[in-house]
Amino acid sequence: MISSVHGAKEEEEAENPFHCLPDDVVLNIFDKVSHIKWLCRCFLVSQRFASLVSRVQTVSITSDISRLQTASEQFSFRLHVSGLVFLAKLSQIRALNIEIRSDFVDDNDSVFKWGANFPLLDSVTVLYATSLSKMTGSEKKEAVETENGITQEEVHRREAVAVECIKCAIRWVGILCYVVLDYPMLQSVTICDSMSKGVKLCLGGEKLEECRNAFDFEWVSLFGKRAKSWTQENMKIGYAPVLELPVSGCVMKGVTVVNFRMFAEDNSEVETAMVDAFAEDHGVFLEAVVQILEKHRDGIEALLHNQN
Repeated sequence: MISSVHGAKEEEEAENPFHCLPDDVVLNIFDKVSHIKWLCRCFLVSQRFASLVSRVQTVSITSDISRLQTASEQFSFRLHVSGLVFLAKLSQIRALNIEIRSDFVDDNDSVFKWGANFPLLDSVTVLYATSLSKMTGSEKKEAVETENGITQEEVHRREAVAVECIKCAIRWVGILCYVVLDYPMLQSVTICDSMSKGVKLCLGGEKLEECRNAFDFEWVSLFGKRAKSWTQENMKIGYAPVLELPVSGCVMKGVTVVNFRMFAEDNSEVETAMVDAFAEDHGVFLEAVVQILEKHRDGIEALLHNQN
């Protein structure tokens, strides 16, 4: 009976190609799989798989976020992942990629993007446009003639979208603090949202070390309190009827840019912060911010004064 069972096991192992692979090769495959849902399932297959999955160094997560509040921690976040307990078993994570499900349900077709100055989040910039398209010379001229203003109601609506973007940026900082403090072996972390409304956050090397040196729960608590104190004095709003973007070959119509400053007491670094917020984008939104600052700076001040 025992020999029969042993023979069946050997036959099964002979038919399963994974049993012929060295541990390092299987571990490399699991690193390629990366998503926590599939890693969790692989973990349950066998003792060998469990021992190898626990050594995985690259992990991807798709997640919701919830805010946790206690008397001592007024501003902390945790990832809501089916398998959060399982994540704690992966003690050797070096690269963590997190995708947050976007909250912008009502703005699926809107042309807007936000960027922030991470990791300390001293500035958030939001660019919002009525349309973005590839256009010929005659179409550009028509756009200039027809797109020449924006209503106060629309400005306020876009301000509300900007506030939601700011909340997203604050959540990302909370996530960043959480993973940096809980996973000291991390060498890189990326955070993005499912609808790509935020410029992807990519940190490693010196930037990640900067986080380790700056972050603790006391800092995050203080950060949360200061975030609640934002007022219109911390905000600049600009509008451009039409932006011609020669590098991208596009025309952007009805463009609003909103910049919030967290800590700055003056305007000396605002323009640099606005460009830096989109530096990782390397595309049409970065070009649009640069064009606004170069050719529509007066519009930023005029619209801002009209709001006061």
